Amino acid sequence: MYKPLIIAKNSFKELLRKKGLQVLLVFGLVLIGSSQLFSFLTPGEEIKMIKDVGLSAIEFFGALIVIFGAIGAISSEIEKKTLYTLLAKPLRRRDFVIGKFLGISLTTLLNFLVMAIFFIGLLLFKEHTVGLGVFKALILIFFELLLIGAIALAVSTFASSAFTVIFSIFLYLVGHLIAYGHSIMEQTKNTLLRALSTAFYRIIPNFENFNIRDKVAVDVFVKWSYLAKTISYGLIYVAVALLIGIYFFQKREI
Repeated sequence: MYKPLIIAKNSFKELLRKKGLQVLLVFGLVLIGSSQLFSFLTPGEEIKMIKDVGLSAIEFFGALIVIFGAIGAISSEIEKKTLYTLLAKPLRRRDFVIGKFLGISLTTLLNFLVMAIFFIGLLLFKEHTVGLGVFKALILIFFELLLIGAIALAVSTFASSAFTVIFSIFLYLVGHLIAYGHSIMEQTKNTLLRALSTAFYRIIPNFENFNIRDKVAVDVFVKWSYLAKTISYGLIYVAVALLIGIYFFQKREI
């Protein structure tokens, strides 16, 4: 198991040097900080807006960071031709994919922590306390980012970088709207459309399951059991995405 860890370590160091990811992190921090602009609201409304804007910024820019990180993880190895050297050694392709995912996860964790700490610091400055719900929302966002990264990495094993970007962002948006779309299609009388809607609803990961910021903003209690079920749901999709990525990478001609 040490080989995936070596790949993860090297991938982590390489992703840290990516200027594009650093720029996305800065934009995320700027957007979180911009929530200060709502100071004209009442104290209660201002805190709600800070929570909503801050959590939204962490999720959105975290998603962009993990998507572009996942794309560069494999494509950069191919462009620099280092992948040929790595695979020429006694390195199994599945270890390479797993190692890359671990490296992406570490990079995601670091960027996520920077944004989360800045966000929590802002809340402490404004409210002098941080509710447990905020930490629950952050935990779910992190696991959502891991899922997005696993999917982007899986697609990058057989598709071009441009297609992977478009597909990953599209799936991210659809994943947040799938439940709403399914509820609308359930009202139609067309049996075929209802069946297709149900099929898509069951196959496409529902990213809205990870979104509890509306509840957190108004201090609605979210059970730990919900977090456990949602995290398990996300990890199952992560495992499936990695298996798909490993399968296609093993079939890929390098």
